[in-house]
Amino acid sequence: MKAARSAIEAELKPNNHRIEAFSDGVFAIVVTIMVIEIHIPDSLAFGHDYTELSLLGSVVAAYGLSFLVIANLWTSHHYLIFTVTMPTRGTIWFNNLLLFCVTLVPLSTRFLGMHPTSPRAQAAYGLVAVACTGSFMLLRSHAARMTRNELHKEIHKRIIRRTWLFLTIYAASIPLAFVNPWLAWVCFVIVPPMLFLPIIRAPVKVPRSADNHGLERSCP
Repeated sequence: MKAARSAIEAELKPNNHRIEAFSDGVFAIVVTIMVIEIHIPDSLAFGHDYTELSLLGSVVAAYGLSFLVIANLWTSHHYLIFTVTMPTRGTIWFNNLLLFCVTLVPLSTRFLGMHPTSPRAQAAYGLVAVACTGSFMLLRSHAARMTRNELHKEIHKRIIRRTWLFLTIYAASIPLAFVNPWLAWVCFVIVPPMLFLPIIRAPVKVPRSADNHGLERSCP
């Protein structure tokens, strides 16, 4: 009886593989919805409707920016969940908060694409970007507390420090949208390339332990 109860408890215990599988599905659906929202006007098939062409260009540009952000979130999420070997209910709900914010990306992306110079559209996009960045930082802070591996903990801390910069830029885009629309676009454009910069340039020195055995001491 005791063995059966232990088996049931182990089965019901949060599992990082299930968390990652569910999250992968959400990320995939979000990207699919964004690309489905791109409609090519019939007037462009044989004519030269420059107004429609300009609108299509802004929609594609907004999609491209959001795709890069989602792609980086998905890649980082894969590593983050890998470091949480013993997830808790807190892990699940921090992850659910992130996924909730991510599902708002298609809405803000279409709003920005259809109205690229609208301060409200830009502010909405910036607000969702802040929500995604902030919720991911909360999840990463939780992962840093949960992991027993000092190397993973140090990497999480370095990423969190860098994430504050992205969060500040996205937050600044909200008031800047009502000052100058182009300034808000600058904020949106400069963040995605920065997401792909190396996280760690110098070797990370960590105590040698069983948790760190066999792991690299630096990351690209």
